[in-house]
Amino acid sequence: MSKHPALVLLDSLNNALLYALETATCLAVFYLLYHFVLRKESSFQYNRFYLLAAILISLSFPLLKVGYNPENTPSVLNSLHNVSNEVSKEPIIEPKGFYSVTVTANSEKPFLRWWEAVILAYMIGMIALALRLFIQMRSFKEFLWYKRHNTRFRDGYFMVKTEGSMPTFAFFKYLMWDDSQNLSEAEQKQVLDHEKVHIKQRHSYDIMLMEVLKVFFWFNPFIYLYRNLIEEIHEYEADRTAVKANGQVAYTKLLVKLVFQKMGIPQGSFFAKSKTLKRVNMITAQRRINWFKLLVPIPVVALLFFIFSCEANLKTETVTIADSAYVFASFGEKDVKPTPKNGFNEWKDYLLENIKYPETKPQGRLEGEVSVSFIVNELGEIKDVKLEEGIGRDFDNQVLNAIKKSPKWSPGVKGGFAIPTKIEIPVTFKAS
Repeated sequence: MSKHPALVLLDSLNNALLYALETATCLAVFYLLYHFVLRKESSFQYNRFYLLAAILISLSFPLLKVGYNPENTPSVLNSLHNVSNEVSKEPIIEPKGFYSVTVTANSEKPFLRWWEAVILAYMIGMIALALRLFIQMRSFKEFLWYKRHNTRFRDGYFMVKTEGSMPTFAFFKYLMWDDSQNLSEAEQKQVLDHEKVHIKQRHSYDIMLMEVLKVFFWFNPFIYLYRNLIEEIHEYEADRTAVKANGQVAYTKLLVKLVFQKMGIPQGSFFAKSKTLKRVNMITAQRRINWFKLLVPIPVVALLFFIFSCEANLKTETVTIADSAYVFASFGEKDVKPTPKNGFNEWKDYLLENIKYPETKPQGRLEGEVSVSFIVNELGEIKDVKLEEGIGRDFDNQVLNAIKKSPKWSPGVKGGFAIPTKIEIPVTFKAS
C-alpha cells in the first residue's frame, strides 16, 4: 500500500531539513577552522580555494553514501559515527497525529499547518531573492546597452566609462570606469591594476556562485558569511598584485583616499568596497606562509566525510525456524500428531524470541544449521532434548535451552492412546 501524498511530502521535508542541518554543520566547522587557523595567512589563492571547496564539500558530503566495514575501523570513530546516526534517525517532523483530527460540530481545518507555513516561507524567500538577482542582472545589462558608445575592448576586457553614474568596479569581463573621479595618471594606473586582477582571476564567478546559493539557501547565515569572506579574499589578491606593481606606500594612500566612494551593483568587485583597515593591515603585514596550517584542513575534511558520507555495512544476523518439524512416527488418518498447545506458529514465535544470535562469535563458522531432537511424552512434556547437528557451542546452547524451556505440547495419539513421539527441528543461523 502506497503512502498518503501528504506523508510522502513530510518525509521529503524531513530529509530536506536534515540535509540543511548537516550542510550548516559542515559550513560551521569549516568557518571556525578558517577563522582560527587560516584567516591571517597571506596565502590568498589557497584561502580562496579553501572557502570555495568548503562550500562544495558541505553541500555534497550529506548527499554521498559510501559503505565501510566497522570491524576494521577504530572504536572511537565508530562511536562518533553511531552518535551521528542516532541524531539523523530522529525525524525533525513527527508525522504521527498529523491526520488524526477530532471532529466536533464547529471544527474547521486550520488555514496553514506549521510545516506548510515553513514550505511557504521558504518558497517566498527563494522566489524573492531569485527575482531580485534577475532584476539586478537585467539592470546591469540595460546599463551596458545604454553605455555601449562609451565601451572599448582592450587587453581581454571591456572598458565602460560610467561618467559618474556608477563607481569603478569589475564584473566578469567588464571594467566599469568612473571617469568623473579626480585621479592622477599614476592613481588611475593603480586602480586599473587592481580591477584587472578581478577580471583575470575570474572573481565574478565566485560571487555569482554565492548569489545563486543565496537564492536556494537564503535561510542559512553561513552562506552570507562565506560570501563576505570570499569577497574579502578577492580584494586581498588584487591588492597584493597592485602593490607589487606600484609600491606599498602610494597604493595604501590611494586606498584610504577612495574608501568612501559610492557603490554600484552589489555583485561587482569594487576597489574601495571592502574594509579599508583590514586591507591596509594585510598589505603592510609581512608574514611567512605557515605550511603546517595549510595542511590542517585535510584531516578535518576526512573526518566530516566519514561522519556525513559513510554508512556502516553492518552484518544482518538472523535466526530462522523451519515451518515444519520432522516426526519420527507413523500416524494414520484417525490418529493425531503431536502439536504445540497453542499451535505451531505461536511455538515458533516463542523460539524466535528466545533464540538469539550469539554476541560472542567463535572463530570458526558464523552461520549454519542446528538440528535438535526431543521427545514429546504422553503428558505433552518435552523430554530427552538432544543435539543432532551443531555449528558451535554458543549456537547449539541457544537452541537447546530454548527448547528445554518451551511450553507443553499436545501428545501424539495413536490407536486411541497417547504415545511418546520423537520430534526433530532445524534452526538456521545466518549472518549477511
